[in-house]
Amino acid sequence: MAILHTAMRRLVLLALVVALALPAAVWADSASKALPGDGTLVVDNGNGAVTVRARGGILGRFDFGNVVISDLDLTDGKVPAVYGAETIQPLGNGRTRYTGDQVRFRMIGGLFRVQITAIGMDVSAVGRGVATLDASGYTDFPGRYSINGGPFGPLPGHSVSYLLGQVPPSPPNAK
Repeated sequence: MAILHTAMRRLVLLALVVALALPAAVWADSASKALPGDGTLVVDNGNGAVTVRARGGILGRFDFGNVVISDLDLTDGKVPAVYGAETIQPLGNGRTRYTGDQVRFRMIGGLFRVQITAIGMDVSAVGRGVATLDASGYTDFPGRYSINGGPFGPLPGHSVSYLLGQVPPSPPNAK
């Protein structure tokens, strides 16, 4: 009887482990995949300017500088989250400038334009759109970037634009 009880306990434990692991594995697999056609941008310790106009998501931080976030579709309910800004300046038409030290930001979902001019920036974006990079004046320490999962290289010393996936259509009121 004791052998049957031990075997039953092991079987129940194994079923419990499988029941808990299967949903986690399915979620991890689905969460790790971008939508078909999405591109990516990663900027590591960048100095200069990065602009992303896309439909998707972006998050980042910088040591010192500013970020102008433009919500290009005010009807989608997506709002930016910004932490650590010392100055917040509304610019109208869904645009706001955030300035300071150790600023963190994110804009997830919807159509947006994010323009970062900063020192020590780390940025990650996924979606469909255009990224423009420019490390003019920072030739000694420009930082590095990767586009669409490619290898890292130094930020360019002049303005260069890259396609992230497929370009999203512009809404009628976007400027």
